[in-house]
Amino acid sequence: MKKQKWLLSLSIVGAVFLGACGNQTDSSAANADENAETIIVGTGNAYQPFVYLDEDNNLQGYDVEVLKAVDEKLPEYTFKFESMDFKNILTSLSTGKIQLAAHNYAYNEERGKKYLYGEFAYNTYAHHIVNSDSAGSPYETLADLEGKKVFASPGSEVAYILETYNKEHNQAIEIVYNEASSEVLVKGLENGTADAAILTKFDTNKYNEQFNVQLQASDKAIKSAGIFFIFQQGDEQLKAAVDGALQELSDEGTLSQLSIDIFGDDYTK
Repeated sequence: MKKQKWLLSLSIVGAVFLGACGNQTDSSAANADENAETIIVGTGNAYQPFVYLDEDNNLQGYDVEVLKAVDEKLPEYTFKFESMDFKNILTSLSTGKIQLAAHNYAYNEERGKKYLYGEFAYNTYAHHIVNSDSAGSPYETLADLEGKKVFASPGSEVAYILETYNKEHNQAIEIVYNEASSEVLVKGLENGTADAAILTKFDTNKYNEQFNVQLQASDKAIKSAGIFFIFQQGDEQLKAAVDGALQELSDEGTLSQLSIDIFGDDYTK
C-alpha cells in the first residue's frame, strides 16, 4: 500500500477553471511517491453524495472515496483532483487538461465515440421517472411523458435518454434544460415548472426527507446502467490499471462497504 497522499485542486467556478485551472491546495505532497506519474482527475463539486464540496471546501463523496482506494492500489500513479462544474469535466478531458473523468458516468454511444470508458462498473445507476404526488399517479414510461415538461441537466445521461427518445418520437417530450440546485429542482416539480424529472430512488428519498415533500418514483426503472470512469482515447494503460484495482477492491468487499457507508445500501451489484 502506498503512503497516504491526496492532492486536491479546487475550481468551484467553471470559468475560473477554464482560465487557470483553479486554486490548488496541496495538503500532502510530501507523502506522494516521488517517481509516480501524476494523473489529473476531473470531477464535480455539487452532486452529493457522489461528489461534492463540504462546508470546508473539501472534496467528498462516493466517487472520490473509490478513487482514493484505487490510488492506494497503484503505486505508479498519484491522483490529483480538479473539482469543477459538471459541464466542464468532459471538455477538460477532450483538451487534455485532465486524464480521468469521474462523475457517476453511465455509458452512452455518443460519449463512447469520443472517450475511452473503463470496463469495470464501480456502481450501478437506475433511472426512475419522478413527479410530485400532487400531480396524480406516477409516470411509468417515457411514453407517459409525451407532451410533458421534464427537467434535465445539459450533457447528462438523463438528457441523453430524453433526446434519444425525442429523435425517435418527433420531439414528443419538452426537455427543460436546467442546472438548478436540488432545492430548485424540487420546487420546480412542486410548482409545475416541470412535470417530471428522472432521478434515482436514492435521490428521490433524499429529497423527500430533506425538503419535506412527497415526490413519487415509477415502480420500474426506465434504464439501469453500470457506472464507469472515463479516460482519454488511447490511454489503455491507465484504464487497465484502474480496472484492475477496481476488481481487487470489489473482490475484497471494499466497494460494497463504501456504498453501504455512503448510500446506506450496496449499489455496486
